[in-house]
Amino acid sequence: MKLIKLAIAALALSLVAAACGGDADTSEFGLVSADTLTVCTDVPYPPMEFEDPSTDSGYSGFDIELADAIADDLGLTLAVATPGWEAITSGLAMETDQCDISAASITITEEREENIDFTDSYFTAEQSLYVLADNGGASAADIGAIAVQSGTTGEIYAQENLGNELISFEDAGALYLALQAGEVDGVITDLVGNQGYADENPGVGKVMETYATDEEYGMAVQEEGSEALLEAVNASLAELRDNGTYQDIFDKWFSA
Repeated sequence: MKLIKLAIAALALSLVAAACGGDADTSEFGLVSADTLTVCTDVPYPPMEFEDPSTDSGYSGFDIELADAIADDLGLTLAVATPGWEAITSGLAMETDQCDISAASITITEEREENIDFTDSYFTAEQSLYVLADNGGASAADIGAIAVQSGTTGEIYAQENLGNELISFEDAGALYLALQAGEVDGVITDLVGNQGYADENPGVGKVMETYATDEEYGMAVQEEGSEALLEAVNASLAELRDNGTYQDIFDKWFSA
């Protein structure tokens, strides 16, 4: 009889734990580090992700704060890794256990889905052209070479729609260094990135053009073996939208 009572008590406790998001069973996630959600990102890309020594993870931004909220909902702490854009979008970063999931303003595309699986969409983006403030041009047709980041949808858009010479860089931050050095006349990247740079560097440059591309961002996991984590993160995203946390984070980073 005592054993039966203990079994019933254990079952009751397990049901209570299953009902609480913060007490979710994460053992099936196959985490890189126990009790930790390790997130790969690509910096600097303000306001989405950038280094911030004042935070526990050492990073901040919209993507990072959203990932932290997901980790908290799952009862995990957040850690951040920066293996590089190519390693993230190819899936190599997850395959080699550098992280469990990637949050790096990654546009969901069919090509990328051949190597990684995406969560539900959490952000809508478009492309843009950033130039220095004293540039007298009216459009991309009026300027010379344009800097793009290799392997991005900005690079693809420029290749397919603009006639300018394109110079590719691996690092997003290198785009603006090239512009300031006079190596290029403009930068093509997601509007949120260009506008974030403009806001952080007032008077230096401006967004000359925007291009509606209907892009959607998703977080990325390993294509095979991360099904349980993917399901849990999607459930957390839905919960964060429902309880207002997502909107609070969005308003913090994008309020007018």
